Amino acid sequence: MTTEPPTEIIPKTVLVCVNRRFRGDQPSCAQRGSEEIADAIERGIDIKVERIICLGQCKKGPTIRFAPAGRFILGTALEDVPALINELHLSLIHISEPTRL
Repeated sequence: MTTEPPTEIIPKTVLVCVNRRFRGDQPSCAQRGSEEIADAIERGIDIKVERIICLGQCKKGPTIRFAPAGRFILGTALEDVPALINELHLSLIHISEPTRL
């Protein structure tokens, strides 16, 4: 039996929850600025940004997820966007560079 080392999954899409609950006593990602965060990511890097109605984490939001199979990023603030863009940029560069032996 042969096993290959796991391959790193490179994000192709950023999912941003933009759910807005209309009851003021329930938190929502949009209420906490997720729409502005999605706009900032789109302006900062050439990657697909999908605005999703709910990622199931509004109490901890704004919520972002790198897809496919990426991690959840909870409690994101507009000030976090440059670091997220940098992380995405490094991931994209990593896959485009040839492997040197």
